[in-house]
Formats: sequence, C-alpha cells, structure tokens
Amino acid sequence: MPEGSGMKISIITTVYNAERSLPRLLDSMTAQKSDALEFFLIDNGSSDKSASICEEYLKRDNRFKIHTLKDNIGYVGARNLGMQIIDGDYIGFCDSDDFLEPGGYDRAVEIIAKTRCDFYLAAYNAISDGRVAKHNPPYKVGLYQSDEIREVILPQTFGFLPGRGVLHGFAWKQIIRSRIVRENRIAFLETLKPYEDQLFNTDVISKCDSVRVDESVIYNYVVNEDSITARMLSKFDSEFEQERVFSLYAEKKKRALREIEREAGCNLCLERIYSCILNMVKQTRSIVKTAMTIRRYFDNNLADEIMSGSSRQLSLKYRFTRFCLKRRLFLVLSFFIKAAIKLRRG
Repeated sequence: MPEGSGMKISIITTVYNAERSLPRLLDSMTAQKSDALEFFLIDNGSSDKSASICEEYLKRDNRFKIHTLKDNIGYVGARNLGMQIIDGDYIGFCDSDDFLEPGGYDRAVEIIAKTRCDFYLAAYNAISDGRVAKHNPPYKVGLYQSDEIREVILPQTFGFLPGRGVLHGFAWKQIIRSRIVRENRIAFLETLKPYEDQLFNTDVISKCDSVRVDESVIYNYVVNEDSITARMLSKFDSEFEQERVFSLYAEKKKRALREIEREAGCNLCLERIYSCILNMVKQTRSIVKTAMTIRRYFDNNLADEIMSGSSRQLSLKYRFTRFCLKRRLFLVLSFFIKAAIKLRRG
C-alpha cells in the first residue's frame, strides 16, 4: 500500500508564461516519491513554451495532469477553478516560479496519512539573492483539535497579537482537506489579491476539526522582482491600497466572532496602513502633500475603528502611527516617518 494509504493529494499550480522557471518546479515535483501526489497544472492562457513544457513532463510522470485555458483568468481565478475541478482528498498549491523541497511533500503525505488532519501547516524557505531563510509556523509543533484550534490557531489567521505572530497567507505552505473547501464553498477573493490567501486561511481553519503543525520545510519560495507583490510595490497606488486595506478589514470584521479575533484583525490592518503611509512618504518629496494625502484617505470613522480596536502593546512605530492618526496629526506623522527613512539611509 502506498504511503498515502489510498488518499490523493492534488497540488494545483497555475502557469502563465513561466518557461524560464517552470522546469525547476516540475523537476522538484518528479523528485517527490509518493504515489499519493497528483500535480495539477493549469495553463492559464500562456503564449510562450509553458504548455509544451507541461506536456513533456506529463509524458515522463503520470502524476501530472494538465488543464488548459484559452485566456488568462488571473492566478486567483485559476486557483478557484482548480479547486472545483480536482478530485483529490486534499488540496495544495504551488507557484510556477518556486520549487519543492526534496522529500518535503513525501513527509507531508506520511504525516497526513497518519493523523488524517484537516489542515497540514509546514515551514518554508524564502530564497533571495542566494540567501536562504527558514520560516516556521507561528505555533508549536503538534496536532491541534476542536477548542485548541479556536483558542490557539484561529486568532492568528486574523492578524498578529502581542507576542504572537500572524499566520501569513502563502497558500503553498499548507495542505487542506478538499471536503472542507467544497462543503463550505470557500474560495479566494479576487478583490483582495495579493492578500486573498490570508482570508482564505481564516475561512478554512474556522471549519477544521484538526490542524497539524510541522516545522519541516516542504517549499522553497523564490523572492524575485517579477513576483506579484514586488510588481505591486514598484507601481504603488496609494488610493488602491487604502481601499484594499479597508476591504480587508471589512471582511475580517464579518468573520471575527470574538474580541481577540477582532483585535488581531485591527493589528494587521494598522500594519497595512503604516505600510501604505510609508510608501506615500517615499513617493512624495513634500511632507505637506503627503500629509494631505494621508488626510484624504485615513481621516474617517473606519480608520478610527481600526486604531481603537488594535492592541495597546504594539511596537513604537505602530503606536506612534495610531497616536497621530487618532489626533489628526498628519503633518507630524509625515515628518517623523520621512526623518526615520533618512536616518536609516545614513
């Protein structure tokens, strides 16, 4: 009997014009030994050689499956489509410019087969300029069930808390029982990208009866200038970002059933507001113009709600941001952030 004891884990990868990086990922998939794995490739309307590369690997390994789309529907739409099409007992995700850790998914199959957990959460490596940094989940290793999920796991899907880190989105670091997604009609929200997976985690974990946390690396995330997040930062749109932060807060607020969840969500959105303001300061030389922009976007009741709901014991930069925004000290906030940037640059 295979390591997966009869179960199937479908790993969804959306592919769009990825001919340069795709062979590395597909090689890392073929190197996984388990027969429980299915590698489900969605060619998202590619115009380069991606489709032919996928076809070549299909000939080498019957664990590959290919679904071809005529037009590009975006990676969020393709992931949602993939979750509807696959018939595996579990679902995982990959990005075409990353690659799997040798033996990582084989270990994941063994643990899932043994525990029959609803949600498997693992560590990952972030690789930037040749440097590798391991990122562990923000929880202790072990199997969490029922009330433990509600008390320990779920709050950090909303955001971070004092002394407790946030469970970042990054859908590729986890494997999920597909029945949870289907029965509850859970999907990624296009309007929140690239943070749609944070909300996805909340929706999924809130419906789970068991979560297995592991510190073994299963995935290698390659940080590059062509990533979705990097492209958004290089073309930063303060108005779009402000709208997205408030949309994220509204979605988290709808799901927060307890004060600790609401607090964590407010902390995360305060962090996003600070990041938004930081980018405004970097883009505009005039602190007066920056202050006017901050006023236009964050002088409202929704921002006040986020400030009031956030934790008291946060780092200085967040406490100072909250202090200034609540008192409408937009010029003061712009000045000090500008000064801090200059100090860091020397």
